[in-house]
This record gives sequence, C-alpha cells and structure tokens, in this order.
Amino acid sequence: MEVTAKVFAIGNSNAIRIPRLIMKNLSLNANDYVNMRLTDNNELIIRKKFKNEGYPSIKEIFKGYSGDYVPEEFAPNDRRGTEMV
Repeated sequence: MEVTAKVFAIGNSNAIRIPRLIMKNLSLNANDYVNMRLTDNNELIIRKKFKNEGYPSIKEIFKGYSGDYVPEEFAPNDRRGTEMV
C-alpha cells in the first residue's frame, strides 16, 4: 500500500498525517510510539513500537554497578571534556 501525505508544521516541529487505513492496518492509535529509520536509499521506514521494545529498566541500566563512583569538581580552566574527536 502506498499513499501520499503532506508534511506540515506544528510549532517548531514537522508532522505527517497517517491515513486511517494505515493506522487500522498497523493497529496504531493516538499516543502510540513508532520507530523510524532512514535507509541508505533515503527511504523512511516507520514501524509500530511494541511495549516489549521499550527502554531498558533502571535495574537493567545499572546492573553490575558497584557504587564506587565519586564525583569530583573541575577547575574552570580544566580542558577535560573539550577533546576533539
């Protein structure tokens, strides 16, 4: 299925209206999340994001963390963080 949609502005952002037929076929509803990917051929692929594809839990993020981090202050002229990559 291929449809044409117009890009329009909403405030400082842009949006594309998704036709009802596509919403229905993808079981998409308002406030659902989608994943977007740009291919090497400049094609935009949009697919429904399922709940189990969510962000990792805080426990997963900090798994293996021992709590040994000690914050330190930097001098105003310290060059750390300004390295060129």
